Amino acid sequence: MKNLNIILSSLTALLGLLVGIAPYTFAKVCKMASMHCHKVTAPTVLVFGILIFVISAAQAILLWKKR
Repeated sequence: MKNLNIILSSLTALLGLLVGIAPYTFAKVCKMASMHCHKVTAPTVLVFGILIFVISAAQAILLWKKR
């Protein structure tokens, strides 16, 4: 069961990175610099993606050490 939790935490960390880079790569936001989606949404998604990555990676490392 612990191995499954480690795998799921690692997968969530990778998905967090994908969420973070999404507005800048494959799910582009609008190109007008003055628009709300460009000024607010893209940086917010990046911050939340990094936050998801950090928390999930920390959880995977802690679970790995507890094995």
